[in-house]
Amino acid sequence: MPISRDIDFRQGFKPKKIRLEVTKEKLVASSGLGTIVDLFDSSPLAKEFAKCLPERNSNRSQGSYRLGLILLASLVSDHDCLDDLVKFEDDSSLEEYFEGEIPVPKTIGNFLRDFDEDHLEKLSLFLTKMGYGIRKHVKKSLEGRFKVEDKSHFSIDSTFHIQHGDKIEGCDFNYKGEWGVQSHVVFDELGLNYGGDLQSGTVKPGTGGEKLIEQTLAPLRAKKLKSPFEKVAHMSADSAYIFQDFIKTCQANHTTFTISAPKTIKWNDNIGEEGWVTWEYSAEEIKKYEKKNKKPPEIYLKKWMWQPGWSKTKLLFPVIIKKEWKPDKFFEDCGNWHYHAVVTNMDLSKNSYQSVIESYRKRANIENHIKEYKINFDAKHLPCLKFKANHAYMLFVLTAHNLLRWVALIDSPTKPLYAKKLRRKFIFHPGKLVSHARRLTLKVSKKFKEEVDRLEEAWGLEPEKVPLQLSSA
Repeated sequence: MPISRDIDFRQGFKPKKIRLEVTKEKLVASSGLGTIVDLFDSSPLAKEFAKCLPERNSNRSQGSYRLGLILLASLVSDHDCLDDLVKFEDDSSLEEYFEGEIPVPKTIGNFLRDFDEDHLEKLSLFLTKMGYGIRKHVKKSLEGRFKVEDKSHFSIDSTFHIQHGDKIEGCDFNYKGEWGVQSHVVFDELGLNYGGDLQSGTVKPGTGGEKLIEQTLAPLRAKKLKSPFEKVAHMSADSAYIFQDFIKTCQANHTTFTISAPKTIKWNDNIGEEGWVTWEYSAEEIKKYEKKNKKPPEIYLKKWMWQPGWSKTKLLFPVIIKKEWKPDKFFEDCGNWHYHAVVTNMDLSKNSYQSVIESYRKRANIENHIKEYKINFDAKHLPCLKFKANHAYMLFVLTAHNLLRWVALIDSPTKPLYAKKLRRKFIFHPGKLVSHARRLTLKVSKKFKEEVDRLEEAWGLEPEKVPLQLSSA
């Protein structure tokens, strides 16, 4: 007769008790962190990174490069704030790896406050170098497994960082009534960052975007001169970037663009019944809808030509308008038409209306990358009171993001992992540090060693050197 659950609520199960004992052996909680940092340190990017840092010559700090590397290690290992550096005290391998005591949070805070405008500009420029360097390395090392396109698809967007505190420099209320600061960033289709800028909370979204894309596109000048009649890259943006300087910068750098068109340019006055082209679905797309017992959405496209008010030469840009039927969730026969428009400079003799919309859709992934660096690296809230220190911290976060994205692309190019899963796979593994004959050995599980060996094998191809246009010498 079974025992009543009221009598034995454990139903026969009882976890074994584990006794805790103190050991003098050096234990490691994050076995993979040293490997990730070492991969960066051994790359040509490390030297360029060091050039961006302010000097710190005290004996305890052992130089600015060491502090910069420790801050990167902190961000890579999921620390939410500077105070989390104390967690490194539980990891015996890090003091050995960094050859000395881990600095206290106050030291890193002082380090960030040493950054002036020149250092911030160099560090942002380093992100551009890093983006192109990683992209070339990934393209070469994954040849045959995964194709990286020659023409990059860049996306730019702004995001707001809500802060809590009246003494944080640069904070103000935005148009939504939120208190904080704003940043805008550039990512490519691989999820690599190419630069970022921190601005006051009152700055209008999109402001200064032309400077950031000029920085991003500068390394492609040689390619532009070699093939003057070919576009060297593609840039996509939301409606905040539909202004004169941004469009002219794209044009001057031989870059195609797709920008979400606001209704202020009056495209919605030209959605009459004539001129619509039906959206074409591939056989594979139709099969996917059939498996779900659904019909493909009813979509139509048409073109309208827009002349900007700032154009003195009757410059015209195509605006592709999309009309999609959105059925009501509760009444099948009810619904309404949903309209969206995109401004472009793509050659419509070579590109269909549909390809313009599909090209713009690629920018949707930038929202995931922004969430990644704001949430998984905790850039949602910046840690310092000084504006320049927060700017430096944000650029360090983007550098750490690129470093982990590099690992993710090498590990699984078709479905690269985001930081949370990647840390679990390559960083958060226990180990034991053993010292013998003046040599340190980190003992780990066989499965983890195999993963690290595979990653290091892929790193056999050294990253390409950064373009000369970006030298900070």
